[in-house]
Amino acid sequence: MTTRTDERPPHRVKRALELVGREVGLTPVLAKRPLEIAEGMSYREIARRQGLSINTVETETGVLLESLGLHARCQIEDAARTAELRAEKGAELEEIHAFLRPRLE
Repeated sequence: MTTRTDERPPHRVKRALELVGREVGLTPVLAKRPLEIAEGMSYREIARRQGLSINTVETETGVLLESLGLHARCQIEDAARTAELRAEKGAELEEIHAFLRPRLE
């Protein structure tokens, strides 16, 4: 069971995560997965929201991580948390995007 906050990532972080996903050539479905992971959603929650099986979500997430050159979903969560802090301090979309891109490639 994962611990998650009720607060969603700021809009600028959401947009930056989606931009990075599109830039690395993810499908529209997979481009949204980093945000779901950043929100702390479990595979079960993502599957329920998307109407998919948990196995499908796990497989897709594996593809996502491989596409981004990452090894664990916690790397996405950590990058998003740091980006949230930057957004709270007033960082603009371009700054957040520039921060996230090398961490999620």
